Amino acid sequence: MSSGVALFCLAEIFYHQGMIQEAFSTYQKSVKKILKDEDPTAKIPATVMPAVVLDEFPRETLGAVWRNFVGCFRDPTMSFTEQSDPKAYKLLNSFRPFSSKSYPQLERTHRGRILLKGMQITAGLTLSLMAWDNRDRATAAKRYKGAKDLAATHSPFTVLSQDTVGLERWVYLDVQCINANLDHLVHNDIVHMQMLGGRTDSSAPERKDVCALPLPLLRIGKSGEATVEGSVMFATDSCAKCGKRGVKLMRCGLCKKMPCKKR
Repeated sequence: MSSGVALFCLAEIFYHQGMIQEAFSTYQKSVKKILKDEDPTAKIPATVMPAVVLDEFPRETLGAVWRNFVGCFRDPTMSFTEQSDPKAYKLLNSFRPFSSKSYPQLERTHRGRILLKGMQITAGLTLSLMAWDNRDRATAAKRYKGAKDLAATHSPFTVLSQDTVGLERWVYLDVQCINANLDHLVHNDIVHMQMLGGRTDSSAPERKDVCALPLPLLRIGKSGEATVEGSVMFATDSCAKCGKRGVKLMRCGLCKKMPCKKR
């Protein structure tokens, strides 16, 4: 059976020949092969390392394969979804932040645990983007928040040194996107709440509530298509005392005293 590196190389050949489905399937085989039979922290052999390598390109074979795998889900020119590729989505979802799925091959070494966190954070961003594409703002916010919290457990994912390359730089760049997108969701909920009259009491919309808005919204989809929508799903919960919004709040970070509503 081919090694994880050989499968990665084959997937790259498929990709550059425009055989995207074959590349996508082979990336998955490479990930599974490495996790099952090989050292997941092994570096890409010098003999197959690209001549020009981006600073954010992971040096571990598993990290490199994973980067390209999630990139297929994110690429707006591709059409990979949970419905079209359920097995691929299952693999992606098994790495969501704080998943109960165990990967002992990664968990037994320090570098392996860092690599696992990086895969989970980047999976979190990918799942968030997919949820947004499906108009599920609440799940998108939840995945962003989980990825952000996980990134905070390894400082190189949140504070970038000038000489940092590889996995840490890639994850750091994803974390910047995560932070910006989560802030955008929270801000939009505040704007939507103001459009509905600015309620901050117990009747204020909560996470997953879908509300009709007095003015239609222009929504730009994954491929750049524009649609007009008359309702919106709220991505955040609201504090019943001060109105602060956040993802599944347990206690308000603003007033500090009153537990926020939680379903």
